[in-house]
Order: sequence, then structure tokens, then C-alpha cells
Amino acid sequence: MSRFQAERLLLGCTAASAVVLAGDASAACQVVAQTTVEPPPTASVAALCAALGELKPARPTAGARRTELHVTVDDGLVRSFVVTPPNGARGLQELRAAAAARFAVLYGESAEPWLLAADWQASAPFIASALPRQLCRELDSLARTNRWQLGSVCPALVRSWNRDPLAVPDDGWLIVGFGLTLTLAHTCNAQPVALRTERLPAAPGLAELATLLEQERLRTPLPTDAHARQRLSWTGAADWLPETATVAGLASRTGAHDSRTSHFASLPDDCRVAGQLALAGSQR
Repeated sequence: MSRFQAERLLLGCTAASAVVLAGDASAACQVVAQTTVEPPPTASVAALCAALGELKPARPTAGARRTELHVTVDDGLVRSFVVTPPNGARGLQELRAAAAARFAVLYGESAEPWLLAADWQASAPFIASALPRQLCRELDSLARTNRWQLGSVCPALVRSWNRDPLAVPDDGWLIVGFGLTLTLAHTCNAQPVALRTERLPAAPGLAELATLLEQERLRTPLPTDAHARQRLSWTGAADWLPETATVAGLASRTGAHDSRTSHFASLPDDCRVAGQLALAGSQR
């Protein structure tokens, strides 16, 4: 490795575990730290933060001038939603205020304990993600303690969207699945119109996925001619991602991440999804 090159560490976080990988390709990544949250059934952000404080890399990150930490967070730990900017909005402050107001309407509480992040746009609807400030502080502390640079912190949805933006349908759904967390991002005319994250009780079959999509259609009714343009794009690392060409009567394609392989077979069950999320932060 060149002395001018940064080493890239990848951290994946779920409510039940966290895994750190070294490397930036599926074939070369190595698990250098892992931790589980006890007990998983009652795992919380506070418990995850406590577990992150116990993460100890298994090897020093020698040979690089600097080390960057890139974090991918399970969508179930984040609140992501669509914001329509107010007419005449011009500055970032106004857009942040609109996102905070939308958050309060959707969740019935102040956004103050959350860190709002988005690709802020004044002329079109955009997706905003609220990350717990407590988690953000703990990730910053983890990086500083180990003399790493915190390169990025992204929900799985945002990581997947940015990984292959051309795969996001102009009309339809981008559907992200890691473990039992499913996120549906509904688009129309190349703009996000609705967003929902669901924790599944068990791995769904094709019939359950079709029913779920039919329910999503009812949540956001569109003109009849819009239905003919709708497409489905599935991504993530969940075993239940469909491989069929149509789901619920809609054209469907699946582009799974590299992490949908057996790279993490040696990890405890609670850590495998965190490992897959970590690898989602690798550069293509």
C-alpha cells in the first residue's frame, strides 16, 4: 500500500451487533472487530453505543498514513422520510427547518435528539435521514479513540441508492433488504414520493412480498397511466430478495451487494447482517 493511500475500515451496525472490516473488496475484506448487544431482543441505541465502546480492532492499521472509517447503519436504527421543500425555499436553514417540521408531523416528537442529513434540494422533494445523535457521538468517539477519520455514516438505504443511482427506477420502488429490515422507496417521475421501513417478523416468500407491494400501491395512489411505467429494483444482502422477472405484476430486477455471499459464514448469527452492512460501504 502506498504511504499516501488511506486504509479504509468498514463498520456495519444493527440493533444487535457491530462488525468492523478491513479492506475494500469482498475478496480481501477481513473481520478485525465484532461485538454483540446483549440481550438482542431488547437491544436499543444506548445498548449499541455501549457495545461500540468495547470494539477493539484485532490488528493495528499500520502501513497507511491515515485510516478512514465508513459506517453503514441498519435502516431500522434510522428514520428516513421524504421532504417536500416549501415554495420559495432558498437556504439550507429553511430546508433544515422543513425537514424538522416534517419529522415532528410523522413521528410526533422533536427532531432535536436526532441528526438530520440529506441531499438538500430547494426545487424538488428529497430524502432526509435522521440518525440518533447519541449514536453519532459514539461513532465519532470510536474514530477519535483509534485515531481514525470518520469518513461517512450512512443508512443502508442511502448507501444502496448512492452505490448505483442508475438502478433506481424513475417510476416504481427501490427496495433495500438486509437481514429482516426492508425499506421501500417509492419514486414517481424520477422523484421520491414516499418511504417506509419495516421490520419483518420472518424471511418473506414471494407471495408475502407481492402482498406487501400491493399494500404500498394503496398507500400512494397514482394516476392509472403511471402504473404502466412502474418498475421494481431490489438490492441488499437479504437471502429473501426475489430473483423473478416480475413481482406483483411489475417488472423486477435484483442487484444484490457482494455481501450476499458466504464471506461471513464464520461469524455468529447476530453479527452476519452487520458484516453485510459493513461491506455495503465498500467502494465499487
